[in-house]
Amino acid sequence: MKNNGFGIVQLLITIVILGMIGMAAYKSYFLSGQKSIEESGKIYDSVEQPAAQKTGNKAESVHTRKAKELEGRVFINSVVTAERTYEAVNGHFVYTGWTSESKELGINARGNEYFKEFSIDKKQDGGFLVKVKGSGELEGVILTSE
Repeated sequence: MKNNGFGIVQLLITIVILGMIGMAAYKSYFLSGQKSIEESGKIYDSVEQPAAQKTGNKAESVHTRKAKELEGRVFINSVVTAERTYEAVNGHFVYTGWTSESKELGINARGNEYFKEFSIDKKQDGGFLVKVKGSGELEGVILTSE
């Protein structure tokens, strides 16, 4: 008997085994993730949230809220960086009330979706405190630098 490699029977058995392994992998990878998503949705539905966070009939998820607030954190960082750069060049800080633009710092908040105003206040120790104010869906939210 000569061994010429895989015969038709061995090929069919290999295909069947690989198919079964593939189906098991698919179920364990995709369906367990879907179940986790459904369970986390149930958790968020049961958490009571303020009326400002409601969107339609379903409460806004914590992750969605944090993603929206990330815009504010990035905006604060850009204002802080611009303020420190301005102080390094000019020797003093710029302080301002609530505004959407500072030509001295080169900051313009009109392109932001959720945080369109900022203020820079003087701290007791001589530094500065940056605040950004939410608008639209995040009306009333104020984030501060520390």
